[in-house]
Amino acid sequence: MPSDQPNLTERALEQVQPRIDTFRAAVAAAEAEVREEVMHRAGAQSFKEEQALVELGPFALGRIDPERFSMLLGVSEKDLTPESIDVLSKADAILTGFAESSTHVARVEPGGDLRDVVKDALAHLGQAFGAGRAVELARAGMFDLIEHAYLLGPLPFRLWNRAERHLAPPVVVEVAGEDCLPAGLGEFLDGEVKIVIAARGPTTPAPLARLITPGTYVVQTADPAQLAGLVEARHAGVALLFDEDRPGQAHFTHDPDAGDTTWSRIRIDRMPDEAAVGRGRRPPVWLEELVHLRALAEAPASAGAATDEAKREASDPSVAAGAAALAGLTQASGGGSAPASAEVDPVDRLAAWLLAHTEDGG
Repeated sequence: MPSDQPNLTERALEQVQPRIDTFRAAVAAAEAEVREEVMHRAGAQSFKEEQALVELGPFALGRIDPERFSMLLGVSEKDLTPESIDVLSKADAILTGFAESSTHVARVEPGGDLRDVVKDALAHLGQAFGAGRAVELARAGMFDLIEHAYLLGPLPFRLWNRAERHLAPPVVVEVAGEDCLPAGLGEFLDGEVKIVIAARGPTTPAPLARLITPGTYVVQTADPAQLAGLVEARHAGVALLFDEDRPGQAHFTHDPDAGDTTWSRIRIDRMPDEAAVGRGRRPPVWLEELVHLRALAEAPASAGAATDEAKREASDPSVAAGAAALAGLTQASGGGSAPASAEVDPVDRLAAWLLAHTEDGG
């Protein structure tokens, strides 16, 4: 990657740092708890063995295993097998590594597959979740060295549970523009997973348009500050951060909380035309992306007319008063039930509208 790529990645990391901090804090808390338990269990076991030697006396030396004998002594808490304590130690080592320096940057080598890189990056981060599950199984004496061994290695995203997908740390992926093919990332956009693609070089106009769904935050921009909305969203999301502000690349944001319809949730800051996109692109690819994005962002004709009418009513006091009067008359005639707060006489509503209309007319 050229020298400007690290700077782009650093700017992306700065924006998603709050979510990284949240993840690391959770891992650090879990690691501290596991470490304390490992030390306690190991210390308790050592104490019990020493106590067994005292109870047995010199006769036991070389004849009786103090560890096995100590298991016969009464204890105030449920004992763990040496295998379970070993699992706790391994899980503690995994959590310690993530708490100190978890890796949140992945790189797509030239000609590589963006989806596969993200898949591997998430599986690596999933080790922290797997270690947490291993701890719970070991504590309960239910950890099976064969059945549950996978929990102490990379944990594929498909095996993450709902809580883990909401605590998921962000992933920043470095990729060359020609390898920016993100359509396959949809399977990872669940819970609150955040994926930021730092692209060097020109891409197709709207690579992320295909990933727009009602519950997914999607943003394409050359301004790192625009990633703030992605970080704050309580949704899964994906961002494409361009290394330059090129006229041939669409800038838009799809915010699931911005409206009830697709077109009301999308804000387009730049929609490139054919001339801006330039030659050298495969027309079917970039053309379909732009057509798809326009189709999602354009309100139906009826919806647009209704919106314009609503704006006109809001800016015209007489129209607003008339609408209120008609609503009151409808409710009075049985056309609908009036809300508890609507106790004004319908005649007064109509009179107010007429007065306002007369004053407007001079």
